[in-house]
Amino acid sequence: MQTKSKYFYNARLVKEVESGPGGVIRVLTGDELSGLDDASLVEMDLKAKGVLKPLWHPNAEKIGYCTQGELMVSIHGPDGSEQFSVKPGEIFYIPQGLIHHIHNASESESVVRFALNNAKPETMMLSSAVDATSDAALHSTFGVSSDIAQSLKKTKNHELIGTCENLILGNHVSAHRYKFDIENSVKAISAAGGYLQVGLKVNLTALNGVGILGFGLNPGGAVEPHWHPNSGEIVYITKGRIRGMVLSPDRHLETQEVGAGEGFFAPAGHFHSIENIGDGSVEGIAFFNNAESSYVGLGEALGAFSDEVLASTFGLKAADLKKVNKPGGPLVVVPT
Repeated sequence: MQTKSKYFYNARLVKEVESGPGGVIRVLTGDELSGLDDASLVEMDLKAKGVLKPLWHPNAEKIGYCTQGELMVSIHGPDGSEQFSVKPGEIFYIPQGLIHHIHNASESESVVRFALNNAKPETMMLSSAVDATSDAALHSTFGVSSDIAQSLKKTKNHELIGTCENLILGNHVSAHRYKFDIENSVKAISAAGGYLQVGLKVNLTALNGVGILGFGLNPGGAVEPHWHPNSGEIVYITKGRIRGMVLSPDRHLETQEVGAGEGFFAPAGHFHSIENIGDGSVEGIAFFNNAESSYVGLGEALGAFSDEVLASTFGLKAADLKKVNKPGGPLVVVPT
């Protein structure tokens, strides 16, 4: 079901791919949000003993932010197999095409939010791959009898999420090349209006095609109106209430108030802003389809031009522009 808005969404109302004893997966793609470009959003809530079965994405990089519980992530690719744990406040990366499996390593629900750098991501299941393989090929590969080959192929259950009673849990890994503790990292910006934390290639060098910023806004705080020249951005609110704005090149303007589990998408180069409109603090995640997302703020854009040019642009007198504080660089979170 496509949302009425081009850019704003409520993740709880979009496509539920699966819901069962192991958990729930909801997916926001270009089919549900018409303005979504080169990005998609996945909400995964794994119940106790819940597992995301082995799968891979042929056409997308994937990045996740754990907000509750603990996950154990297993990845296999050309360089071999790796396993690491993920706790709340940590982000993790899964490269395009690598088969991976995720299970809930806690006694209660674990929650993760993913972004992929494709508006219509594809998924391949290990169970589907085995089912498509002939008995002869299975025998040649694994040296198994026809009966065992048929047993491997007997399942027609290709659901993404299942349950497992006797998982062997690995130890918590404090550091891994595919994960980063963004919540406990140094705040790249800490201002009167709020803060910003960075999960891009600069501090997780393995990243390719995806990235994350974590942000918080104090009452009266805002993310400076801005745009990203090289990346689209999915804003996902986890706490509080904001007013979001997106302006497209054809002057299509959307402004909405959204809360936890809601947000918006701003395509690359589209002007947008985030304002805390509540009495409490706001927390959110910004997902990018570029590991080295760049930024241009409205303040520095004004500051880049002379008073005469600005006067001509806005129909003012040059003397009036001398009263305007024009920053020489990005502010990002305001007030400073």
